Amino acid sequence: RTSSPRSVLNAEPRARACDDAPVSSLLCSRETTSGRHAASAEARLLRWSMGRWMAPHGLQSGYCALSGAKSTIALAFSTDGTYFASTHGDHTVKVFDSSSWAIRAVLTGHERTPWTVKFHPRSRRILASGSLDQSVRVWDIERAECIAHHHFLFVVSCISFHPSGTILAVTSGKRISVWRWSSAVKERLSLADR
Repeated sequence: RTSSPRSVLNAEPRARACDDAPVSSLLCSRETTSGRHAASAEARLLRWSMGRWMAPHGLQSGYCALSGAKSTIALAFSTDGTYFASTHGDHTVKVFDSSSWAIRAVLTGHERTPWTVKFHPRSRRILASGSLDQSVRVWDIERAECIAHHHFLFVVSCISFHPSGTILAVTSGKRISVWRWSSAVKERLSLADR
């Protein structure tokens, strides 16, 4: 049975050395193992991220009040655990600092509710969101701006970065597409230099 976040948080620490391991080794362990070992790696990663996020606040669980947000649809943590992002019924993506829960950026531009959100695998500064408006946007969190945008034929329900970070896999309707979003950014920057 896979542990729920509550049971992982309240569980007695079994392997202290692994709980303090760098997040990259926890992520690697999760991705390179299978079955029972993968579930164990996932639990250690969850314990690490929740402990890092909640320990400074003395919390066992948390609640982040959002004014003006109609509903929250999807969540994602950056690979290093520094940020987490959420999508909302007010058509925004909100990015939070995990240690303080402060809003770092509010990303606007989708015409309908963003349904999925993922952080870039190598840069916590880059985030992608897919929306009911049939588009995917790639954002620069530091500047709070969209750096790449692509329209698909149907509602976008899921996105995933390739480990290189240069490609996004996108589900839109019954189709799976692959978008080289980084090429779109390079092209836009070269046009701006003219």
